[in-house]
Amino acid sequence: MKLLDHYRKLYAFLQHQEQQPGMPALALAMHCSERNMRNLLAKMQQHGWLNWRAGRGRGNHSQLEFLQTPDSLALDHLSQFLARGDLEQAFASLDDHQRQQLASRLPDYLGMPDSACRSLRMPLFRSVESLDPLKVYGRLEAHLVRQIFSRLTTFDHQQNALRPAIAHHWESEKHGSVWHFWLRPGLSFHDGTELGVEDVKASFLRLRDECAIYQRLYRHLQYVETGPSQRVSFYLEHSDQLWPNCLATANSSIVPRQRAADFERLPVGSGAFRVIRNNTYQLTLQAFKDYYRERPLLDEIDLWMLPPPSGPSGFDLQFGYANQDCSKKQTIAGAESGCTYIICNSSRSFFKTAEQRLALADWLAPETLFDPQERSRKPASGLLAIWKHRVAKKPKCCSFKAGSKLRMVSGQTTEMLSLAQAVKQRLEAGGITVQWTSLPYDQLLAREWMKDADLVVTREVMHDDQDFGCYEWFVADSVFRRWMPASALKPLDTDLMKIKELADSKRRMLAYARIGKRLVQEGWLIPISHENQQVSIAPHVAGVRMTPFGFVSFNELWLKR
Repeated sequence: MKLLDHYRKLYAFLQHQEQQPGMPALALAMHCSERNMRNLLAKMQQHGWLNWRAGRGRGNHSQLEFLQTPDSLALDHLSQFLARGDLEQAFASLDDHQRQQLASRLPDYLGMPDSACRSLRMPLFRSVESLDPLKVYGRLEAHLVRQIFSRLTTFDHQQNALRPAIAHHWESEKHGSVWHFWLRPGLSFHDGTELGVEDVKASFLRLRDECAIYQRLYRHLQYVETGPSQRVSFYLEHSDQLWPNCLATANSSIVPRQRAADFERLPVGSGAFRVIRNNTYQLTLQAFKDYYRERPLLDEIDLWMLPPPSGPSGFDLQFGYANQDCSKKQTIAGAESGCTYIICNSSRSFFKTAEQRLALADWLAPETLFDPQERSRKPASGLLAIWKHRVAKKPKCCSFKAGSKLRMVSGQTTEMLSLAQAVKQRLEAGGITVQWTSLPYDQLLAREWMKDADLVVTREVMHDDQDFGCYEWFVADSVFRRWMPASALKPLDTDLMKIKELADSKRRMLAYARIGKRLVQEGWLIPISHENQQVSIAPHVAGVRMTPFGFVSFNELWLKR
């Protein structure tokens, strides 16, 4: 029996004793001789687990004082796995209470694990969902997919332009209804298999044929043709000047034709990093030595799933980890491209008309929900910060009948919970009874709640390509489209079809603005706030820069000594 097991047994025995027993009683309880009992106590004392003073003289019992509980010692033992970065091994045999205790120790091990290793540990405050590009929807998963997979094109935020990726050249014909792309030679997936034109073809036919939130972006793909010189040709039903932009999105990542059953959890891509571990506690990415571009500056990035902070963390992402009192820790902030907004279920009698929806928008004017001087967000009067389409007018009284009941849904991030709570309080101040349900990320995506909900507080964060981001926002199978009647969707889709025919980005942005204005002024979407994201950077991390999407490519990160 290990010494810790002996200690646990001794600890349990003494919890039921009203007074300290003598050495014979201890030896009897531990099923050993008095000599062995003394040896055990001496070893436990050497480890600092207890204080033991042997009694001297007749009738003087030994004095025994426990300094640590067996559970704390067990956690100390498991902490060696944390130091090595093996979280799954550390948590494997623990019950829920013990897991919570061990999880509280995780931040202590989030620094650089080894001064000789180019490895970075980063905290995440929610679990990672599917990493299959077909099923990616959230901002975090989309960013991770961009690190794990490659795409035909990429968007350069600094230059605000599309750039070649695994396709080194492309051109179009027939007014943008046919697009030809030529792949670079020598491409390979993480498992060593070749990435070729047939993989590209299969990836896009899968996006077109399998149901997903962004399937509408690919439905007009008629067929894909492969040809000499690594050529892939896309034949579309109609003109689409945004097709190269679409191919730069996370969903358009190229996947192997043959995929394992656990592909969502352990995907095989061709990006700068490959997944070597993905479990409940951590996601580990390792630099891909055969990446077609520059090798990442880090060898490994280890993402640890930590319990969410009890209060506002103040940060959307933490690159590395440093104690709160660390004076060298950096913070950078910037505005996100997108909006936090409310969607009304227009099938409900109290939201059928624009007048009813706008009355709700006025009652929920941003100034009634948060301080306009708040650093983390600013009031919204349009779906983008540059759009000023309708300023809510705070009314003197609520237009809803007193005693009305509304069922509201939101996510569970700290920021979303805070805003949803403010919305609930404001509605209740108007005499409305609110049944508020906050859902974890996976349940929000499942959308089973939509049939019962009256309104939802949600958020859209666009990727760096704002042009295509607007198109994607308006055309995807989003909640607001599902709650809009066909009569309102028809003119929206007509306008979106015309936008795809425009070759000029500035003209497209003007057209998006007109769509956004109509959606806001008719109350289909009620803009609340534009968020300012904050990023925390540990002193030993370099290469972090802010983007509208909120993340920097992992292969730009490096460590300072």
